Amino acid sequence: MKQVGEGYAICIGRSYGSGGYRLAKRLHERLEVPLYDKELLDKAAEDSHIRRELFEQADEQNGYEMPLVLSGTLGMPNAFYMPAQSYLSNDHLFSIQAETIQKLGSKGSAIFVGRCADYLLREHKQLLTIFVTDDLERRAEVVQKRLNLDSLEEATREAERVDKSRRDYYNYYTSKHWGRADNYDLCLKLSAIGIDYAVEMIIGIIREKGFVKD
Repeated sequence: MKQVGEGYAICIGRSYGSGGYRLAKRLHERLEVPLYDKELLDKAAEDSHIRRELFEQADEQNGYEMPLVLSGTLGMPNAFYMPAQSYLSNDHLFSIQAETIQKLGSKGSAIFVGRCADYLLREHKQLLTIFVTDDLERRAEVVQKRLNLDSLEEATREAERVDKSRRDYYNYYTSKHWGRADNYDLCLKLSAIGIDYAVEMIIGIIREKGFVKD
């Protein structure tokens, strides 16, 4: 499939354990375009010369209400003292990451997972936004297996914790509602339709929208 114009962006939001990343991976393999998930943290760190760990601490899974981070360790091993203005807030880190997402979105077709990419690329001329979710019980089973947790109750709590962090992060930075159907072009429950059908449906949609042609 050949991209039309300057390229398209597929942005996938997901509740924890729903299979959103798995769907993104399958689309990446079929469409042969870059996939950005945690790689966005690496790109933002590279662009700004700020340690990746700082972006990770302020990432969507960890919430946004965290202390300011001292930038004296941002690749400056001999910095013993930094003035007060060298502190970085999570909002500043988000702004840097937002710039990275927008820059990548302008370079050509790509798939983005989470991190408010659907909002940050809302002016993109060829954009498809997707939210993937599933029943909490089913997601907890996935989380329990993934993290090797002792009980389904513990996995349920972890799924709810991560969902809350993602919701708070998204709602705070976008003033929209994470996971609400009217925020997205398409909402999917992979256990109901299957990942193979979902992939074919999404490819059919971007064909219909004129983003790609055979």
